[in-house]
Amino acid sequence: MPVTDPPTATPTAASRPRWRNLLKWGALLVVAVFAAVFVVQEWSGFVAGIRRLDLASVIGAVLAILVGLGCAMLSWRAVLTGLGSRLPVLAAARVYFLGQLGKYVPGSVWPIVAQAELSKDYGVPRARAGLASLTQMLIGLVVGVCVAGVSLALSSPEAFATYWWLVLVAVAGVVVLLPPVFNRLVALALRLTRRQTAGAVGGRAVVASALWCVGMWLAFGMHLWLLARSIGATGDGLFLLTTGGYALAWVVGFVIVFLPAGAGAREAALILALAPVLPREDALVLAVVSRFLMLAGDGICAGAAILAEKVRMRGRRSGPVSSSGRTGSA
Repeated sequence: MPVTDPPTATPTAASRPRWRNLLKWGALLVVAVFAAVFVVQEWSGFVAGIRRLDLASVIGAVLAILVGLGCAMLSWRAVLTGLGSRLPVLAAARVYFLGQLGKYVPGSVWPIVAQAELSKDYGVPRARAGLASLTQMLIGLVVGVCVAGVSLALSSPEAFATYWWLVLVAVAGVVVLLPPVFNRLVALALRLTRRQTAGAVGGRAVVASALWCVGMWLAFGMHLWLLARSIGATGDGLFLLTTGGYALAWVVGFVIVFLPAGAGAREAALILALAPVLPREDALVLAVVSRFLMLAGDGICAGAAILAEKVRMRGRRSGPVSSSGRTGSA
């Protein structure tokens, strides 16, 4: 049973070395550059696509994305808690959402690096935070494959005939995530790389993280379902198709590590998955609009997490005001 770390003080700008603040802002600048390049390249397609969708569907899609991103954060927090470091929700949100901006830089490793560095502000060892991020990514990947396989198989017999191989990948992924297997693999990797032990992941943490991931994929499927209905897609199995199609597209984008956030690969996979219900042109519109809304969702979550944490820090510093007019400690 992992022992939870003692509560740590909320980080302040003054408590961080100056070089770390400069590094943080430099990293955010790099992320902003890559995001801006994508926006400029795809802006005309986004504008043309958004004009074909009704406002209510777009707003609903954004809300569904925010719910999905919240579930992803709680999935990461569940793993970190299982490893022995329980962060408050606002602190976990700040670390997770800021770190996730690293996915817009080519290479899937940057969110892990960023979350490990940001977690240090709350007394979490880098190795433990890095292991939590890697574990959560793998859980999300395996659950995504499972959701894609089940959803696409139930949506139509044709989809099952095309994606039957997902069942084999899902079974292999579930075996790898079994705590006895996963912890041995992690221990072997740490030994080979001469890294310090980061703790063991328990079955309860894996199950909790996986359940949050299921919520994440359902919410992301809902956002695509709303957009697909708005552009004219119909059918009883549409929600299953959009959920499975988006999960599959995300998995494809994730494994192609040299593309920022799987740009291009995810869209191609999504167009292929939506082929039974939408012409290629309409599926491309949804893929581009979905990518922009996801980018907006990441920005909203990161901004909201920073703002909420600053408000909490300000409240702790000010404390209750006594009758004499002096500020007391909270």
